Amino acid sequence: MSKASKEHAFDQFKRVFHYEDDGRGIIKRGIVQRIGSSWRNARNHLFHKVYDEELTFVENLKHKPAGIEANHWRKFLEYRLNEDTQEKCKKNAINRSKQLYTHIGGSKMMARKRHEEELRQGRPIGRGEGWTMSHKKKNGSYMNEDARLVGEAIELIESQDPSSKEFSQNDSLAQVLGKERPERQSDYGVQIEEYQMEIVKLKAEAAELKAEVAELKAAAAEKKAKRQRMEAEAAEEKAEKQRMEAEVAEEKAKMQTLGNLLRHIIQQQGGNLPPEIVADLDSLRSAPTSSHAR
Repeated sequence: MSKASKEHAFDQFKRVFHYEDDGRGIIKRGIVQRIGSSWRNARNHLFHKVYDEELTFVENLKHKPAGIEANHWRKFLEYRLNEDTQEKCKKNAINRSKQLYTHIGGSKMMARKRHEEELRQGRPIGRGEGWTMSHKKKNGSYMNEDARLVGEAIELIESQDPSSKEFSQNDSLAQVLGKERPERQSDYGVQIEEYQMEIVKLKAEAAELKAEVAELKAAAAEKKAKRQRMEAEAAEEKAEKQRMEAEVAEEKAKMQTLGNLLRHIIQQQGGNLPPEIVADLDSLRSAPTSSHAR
C-alpha cells in the first residue's frame, strides 16, 4: 500500500472519528500502521476468497468485488497469477509450515534483524539474544509458552557462560535448539551465517598480520637507531681526528716560526747555526702531519 493511499485512508478515518493528537504524530502513526496491516491481511485473503480457478481470466474479471475499480482488480489478478508470484507464495507457505516458534520479525531474516539491532544499539548482538528479541512482544512477554521456555533457557546459559553470547557453532542458541539443519535454513540465511563466520576468520587473520607488521616495524626502527648510532660515532671519530690534525698542524707552524726567528737572530749577529741545529730545524720543517703519517 502506497504512502499516498495510506494518507487518503487516514483522511477518511478522521472524517468519522475524532481524536486529539499529542503533536508528535504518535497516534497517527499507530492508525496508519493498522490501516496498512488491515489492507495487507485483506489482500492476502481476497484472492482465495473471490478467485475461482474453474473460471477463465475474463470471467473472474467480471466477478469483481464491490468497491474495487476494474483496472485495480485486473492488475491484482495479473499480479497473483504471475508465475514468480505463485512461486513466491508456495515458498512462503512451505517456510511458514516449518516455523516452530512465532516471532515478530515478519519476513526479515533473523540475521538481518540482528544486524539492524546492532546498528541501532551500537554493540554486537549474539544469535541467542537476537532470538529472544524476535520472539517477545512490545510489553516484554514472549509470544507463547514454547518461545518462553526456549528464551529462558537461552538467558540461563548466557548468564552462566558469557562466552556463549558470541557467535559460534556452540553459542547459546545452538545449545538450546541444536545446530540448524540445512533444509530448515533459507539460502539467504545460510549465506549470512557463512559470511559472518568468514568475517570472524578474516578479522583474526588481520590481527595476526597486524602483529607481524608491528614486529617488523619495531625491528626496522631498531636497525635504524643502530645505524644512526654508528653514524654518530663515526662522525665523532672523524671530528676528533680533524681536531688532532689541526693541533699537529698548529704545533708544526709554531716550530717553523720559532726556527725562522732563531735563524734571523743569529744571522743578524753575523753568525751561523751549528750544523746539528740546522738539521733539526730542517727536519721539523719537513715533518709530515699526523694525517700524512697515517
